[in-house]
Amino acid sequence: MERQVFEALQGTLSADDATRRTSEQALDQLEQNTGFALAAVNVALAEEAGPAVRQAAVVQLRGYVGRHWSIGSTKYLPGPIPDQQAKAQVREKVFSLLVCSDRRLRAVAAAVVAAMAQFDWPDEWPQLFSQLLDLLRADNTQAQAALSVFSEWVNSDMSEQQLDQVGVLLPELRHIFSSGGYGSSTRVLAMRVFSDCIDIIASMAVARREFVDAHIPPILGEWMDLILDVLRQPLVGSDNGSVISLKTECTKALVKAIIGIPRHLGPYCPSILEALWSQLRDLQEPYIHAFVYPDSDHNESATNMLVYCEEDGDAGSIDGYLCGIFEWISRAAETKPMRKFFTAKNAESGAAEPTPFLCQLTASLVCYAQITAEMIDDWTDDMDLFVADEDEEGYRFNVRIAVQEILQTLQDAFAQPLALALGRAAQERSDLARQWRLAQNPSWWLVSEAVLWAVGTATDSEASSVPGLSSLLDSDVWPLAQSTEFPYGQGRAFIFASHVAQALLSDTASAFVGAAANAVADAQLHAAVRLSAVRAVGNFCRHLPANLVRPHQAHFINGLSSIIPQLSEDSAHVALEALHTALRVDQDVTASLEPIIGDVAVGVWQRYPGDVLLTSIVIDIVEDMAANAGARDAFSRRALPAIGAAITQASDGMVISSGIDLLAALLKGGPSPLPAGYTDAVFPALMRVLAASSDSEVLQSGQACLKYFVQKDAERIALWHDEHGMSGLEHIVRFVAVLLSPDASESAALFVGDLVAKIVQKCSTYIASADFAELVRIVTTRLATARTSSFCASIIPFYAQLAARHPTETATLLGGMDIDGQSGLEVVLSAWLKSYLDVQGYYNRKVSAVALTRLFSINDAQVGALVVPGDLIPNAANNGKIVTRSMSRTNPDQFTQIPAPAKIIKLLLAEIDMDVESTFARSGGAGLSAVIDETDAADADDDWEDDGDEDPGTFGGAAGLEYLAEFAGDDGDGDDDDDGDEDIQADPIYNQDLNEVLGAFLRQAVQDDQCNFCASIAPLLTSREQATLNKVCP
Repeated sequence: MERQVFEALQGTLSADDATRRTSEQALDQLEQNTGFALAAVNVALAEEAGPAVRQAAVVQLRGYVGRHWSIGSTKYLPGPIPDQQAKAQVREKVFSLLVCSDRRLRAVAAAVVAAMAQFDWPDEWPQLFSQLLDLLRADNTQAQAALSVFSEWVNSDMSEQQLDQVGVLLPELRHIFSSGGYGSSTRVLAMRVFSDCIDIIASMAVARREFVDAHIPPILGEWMDLILDVLRQPLVGSDNGSVISLKTECTKALVKAIIGIPRHLGPYCPSILEALWSQLRDLQEPYIHAFVYPDSDHNESATNMLVYCEEDGDAGSIDGYLCGIFEWISRAAETKPMRKFFTAKNAESGAAEPTPFLCQLTASLVCYAQITAEMIDDWTDDMDLFVADEDEEGYRFNVRIAVQEILQTLQDAFAQPLALALGRAAQERSDLARQWRLAQNPSWWLVSEAVLWAVGTATDSEASSVPGLSSLLDSDVWPLAQSTEFPYGQGRAFIFASHVAQALLSDTASAFVGAAANAVADAQLHAAVRLSAVRAVGNFCRHLPANLVRPHQAHFINGLSSIIPQLSEDSAHVALEALHTALRVDQDVTASLEPIIGDVAVGVWQRYPGDVLLTSIVIDIVEDMAANAGARDAFSRRALPAIGAAITQASDGMVISSGIDLLAALLKGGPSPLPAGYTDAVFPALMRVLAASSDSEVLQSGQACLKYFVQKDAERIALWHDEHGMSGLEHIVRFVAVLLSPDASESAALFVGDLVAKIVQKCSTYIASADFAELVRIVTTRLATARTSSFCASIIPFYAQLAARHPTETATLLGGMDIDGQSGLEVVLSAWLKSYLDVQGYYNRKVSAVALTRLFSINDAQVGALVVPGDLIPNAANNGKIVTRSMSRTNPDQFTQIPAPAKIIKLLLAEIDMDVESTFARSGGAGLSAVIDETDAADADDDWEDDGDEDPGTFGGAAGLEYLAEFAGDDGDGDDDDDGDEDIQADPIYNQDLNEVLGAFLRQAVQDDQCNFCASIAPLLTSREQATLNKVCP
């Protein structure tokens, strides 16, 4: 068999595609033999096989271990598993590869050993840990091999159950890291494994706090001096690769520590900050000469200092180290004791102001923020990378992005102090840029661009004033805006002006708006300038008053429509988002340009129907155009043929689903009722497609689309009949029945709850009582076998709508149903009360709460007799431990059993508790939890917290709570279907104060002793619930 494995492996290395595919298929077949692993490792041990084949054998073996070594593997594929004797032979031989002379072979073998350890240690391979320790204590090569195993194994598989081994391992790691007898790459691996050990211990910080408190301080005491010595080591000369790698790994370990064990790291944080800040200062000038100014006289020496060759031949650089420093400082700034290094109170005014350190740090950040020569080369080769780097959620990470993140953290934590510090730094750098510009130094634009980028990053786009804005306009914005030879600087001027648009004078804003409109339409301009102007257009339309933007709206739309077809799939979203924003400025202007907008939007979707981001923007545009009374008819005539073709003719389920989503957007934005003939033309074709499809995405999209058909045109749906006399509503009910059949996927029916809830809202007068009862039976039967809480929660709004409108009739109907031996009422209430808190959406939660009050108030005997799970019973077996999945299966959670009315009261008290807390937050108060549950504070991790007043420059106190309240209650453009749904907004429940409704209900229930409240319910309340009840019913 070894020969077969050798030949197949050799074939996978062939340059011929057919040979390679045939060999890969042969390996798949050979893996079905239990002797494959032994044959593969024998090939790897055979020197005559050659380095490439030997390495391929170990790589194949690594995949085999995941697929066929253990049935417990997440990657397991059906097939034979080697017996223990064969496994033992393979383990022994693979382990021997850790000491072979081939470095690459050792590295892959280490990964195989770590993979096998996941399944075999300690039960079947108990000696592994001691074997690895023996290698650690040998020479540098063997120690490196052992550390390679630990670097994968410790990170993913060791846990608190192996703490004894971690305790034995740490001294060995410290010896390697501190000893001069090991190579730098070995010392780097030792630090990496050490940081993984810290992760393991930190994961127990909550469950086993005393253990962590006892063990972490001595560990840090032994390691921190070593780490600080490495961080303080200067970078001198041109042989810094090993030092940079060590520094980078030490910084990564410190980041893990400040995240996982901040309280224990606290005593060392000032020293760490001092060391890292010293490094930032020392590296600043070499960094900009090596990476920002390629024509600098110091470029060569700086590059030699900061760029090195790694062991695998790739070029390494200082970037990773700098990013680690920025992240650590960012994390430190968020901890209370370290805030004194960033902000202080003015002795006279008491206002927050920056410390000298924050001022110096900010100035350094602005310097590091400059565009590098490599970034410009990347953008020149691929403009999509420019777009990605400018996106807030870009996928590339570099020093500039690291600076962006720390600036945003500092802005969140110390808004006013940072603004002052940034103003001073910006002024200094702007002065330098002006000097360089006057001296005709071509690098001046890099300095100015970084100033605008940094100020924009740390400034709220909603700000009505920006400190030093007038100076920035004169010294940086206007010079850059006129510098056509520096397109990335010119583009930054547009973006910055649009970001601070609300703070600009009207004339200045109007000038920039016009310039941006011209730039978008000017095909002769550099692509970076046009794309920057595109972003600026979106910002101007979003932030400026309509009267300033309206004169340019048509120019915007025409320019954007001309550039969108020229952009790639990875860049088109920028212009499409700007178009969506522009068409909202003035409805009449938009209507007049419908042909252009329609062609562009539909055209983008037809080119990229599978692009989720682009399709989502097109859907928003379609919805807005359908809502525009002057544009909807023409736009529908333009869009419907393409949408209809996608739905009825496409073979790809993704395209069909996307087409249905666009149809749903047309319906959602359209009037109610829909135009005559609309439903008759579109609804039958949609139902035919849905009836024939088994694609989950198509079915989910269909549910949402049908919901909007019912919402907008319920009467016509009910009146429409097919050739067999079946009405539209009957078609929808049959579709629901298919979705909720026992063998159907829950994920495919994830939105069916919204659909049936909408039927309750809109169709009660159009559907016969018997048909309605059948619909309730269909949904209830499926609910009885639901497996996931998310599916249950998606169905609950259907019953909530029923019970809120007709509580007595709903209880009677469900009580009379037999669902596999249970009453329908038992099925529904059990699921409802279990998944109550999982219900999504502001309106749905309110209806659910009100419906429960009405079910409670009818005092139904069947409801009162139902027993459901109540409070969690503490599990002594799992107390103080991290509960794994296997432990939860062995010792599952247990609950008290209480009457359903008592559970309803508990849930509604919890609802009041949460609502009262949010109300207090909006007014800057402490919140009900602070009044009721003060004992929780005793358990807080307060050893790393100051007891003083909240720093006025930090994110906290009333200001922080106000921010959170504003965020939670954001009334901007969102996707919540509560917004814009006329049925929801017309429902009295939606407009009621839930806190007042629940308070009145509870007071009445207590006063009237409903459901034997005082004797049967009150004794079952917890102390917190009783406190909430006492607050509501004083």
